[in-house]
Amino acid sequence: MTVDWKESDGAEWREEFKQLKGTVSIDDLKLLDEGATTMKEAWRLGALHAEYKRLKRNQPPDLPDIKR
Repeated sequence: MTVDWKESDGAEWREEFKQLKGTVSIDDLKLLDEGATTMKEAWRLGALHAEYKRLKRNQPPDLPDIKR
């Protein structure tokens, strides 16, 4: 299974991550909404993106509707 990782500004994965994760801390929400301003925040944002990729990979594939 391949995942299309096309991103222009990175906003799509951030919103989808919030939905996939369910419970996100207040600090992480702020980071996802406003972006990183320090190196520490950039590392955390990278970790969140890696977690997003893991969650996305573990999603069941969308199956075609074959009802007749």
